[in-house]
Formats: sequence, C-alpha cells, structure tokens
Amino acid sequence: MNTNDLRAIKSKRDIETAFINLITQKDFDKITIKDICSEALIGRSTFYRYYEDKYDLLNKLILKYSQILDDLLAQRMKHSINNDLLSELYTGLNKHKDAILSLLKLSFHESSLEINFKKILIKHMTNYLHNFNFKIPELYIQQLYAANVMTAIIWSLKYGADPQIAHMMNDIFQHLTKNYATKVVK
Repeated sequence: MNTNDLRAIKSKRDIETAFINLITQKDFDKITIKDICSEALIGRSTFYRYYEDKYDLLNKLILKYSQILDDLLAQRMKHSINNDLLSELYTGLNKHKDAILSLLKLSFHESSLEINFKKILIKHMTNYLHNFNFKIPELYIQQLYAANVMTAIIWSLKYGADPQIAHMMNDIFQHLTKNYATKVVK
C-alpha cells in the first residue's frame, strides 16, 4: 500500500473517525465491523485492506496516540520540567482530544492507551531523574508523576488547559526534587 495515496489516507481517517464516534456511543464489545463500515461509509473490503479486525484498529490507534505523546515529551523534556512543558503538552494533545478521551475509557489487559501513556511518562521521567539520587524509591516517584500527569492530561482535555494546574504540577515536582533528592554531580 502506498502510504501517500490520498484515497488510502482518507479511508483510514474515515475508519478511525467512525470507530472513535462509535466507542462514544456503545460498548467496544458491541461494535461490529459492519457498524464501523456503515459509520465510515465504506465497504467491508476497504476496512479489511487496512485492519485485520476491530482489535487491530484499536491497537493501531493506541500506538498512534502513544507515539504522539512520546514525540511531544521528547521535544519538550530536553531541558527541564517546567510550566511550559505541561501547557505545551496539553495543547499538543488537545488537537486529538476526542480520540484520546474516548480511547482512555477503553481498558483491556493488553490494549490500553492509559497504560501506554503511563509507560511513556515513566520512560521520560526516568531519563530526567538520572540526574538525582532520591531518599525515597525512584519507582514511587515515577509512578506518582505518571498518575498525576495522567490526571492533569484528562482534566485538561475535558475542561481546557489551566495554567494554574501546570504551575501546581511543576511545584509538586520541584518540591520532590528539592526535599527528597540530591543532584548527582557529573
């Protein structure tokens, strides 16, 4: 398949949009390929050209939005964690608000956008934390940070980005590093 084929791009976009619309209306288990095709105004053969089944579609969407988060964090965490980092993160994710919020509601043992997001947040936090020695377990700090950022992401997508929340999140992290860590001298 030519990835630059405009028909392919449009078909995949229509399938993804239809799927996101459907998961806001009914349980994932009740969504059929027929439902997706009807919503996307495509034939079944077009669906199967790009996806094996609805689980494959779900997994590809999870990977797509996980990559968006990973790219946003990679671009912004090069220097330090600050208020702008979180505000820019919320803004970048807001472009995909409906899809992300819909996918975050779905939870399967191996397919979960929330689990992927937390893994990505922990990965980036781990890279940043190598500059510190903590008095409390680093894994705890990573998981706490990931849970707090997930709460802030979901809040911001639902209700709009609030600079005060970004500022508070930064204050929490600064408090942790100031009171529970020492900077590693290199």
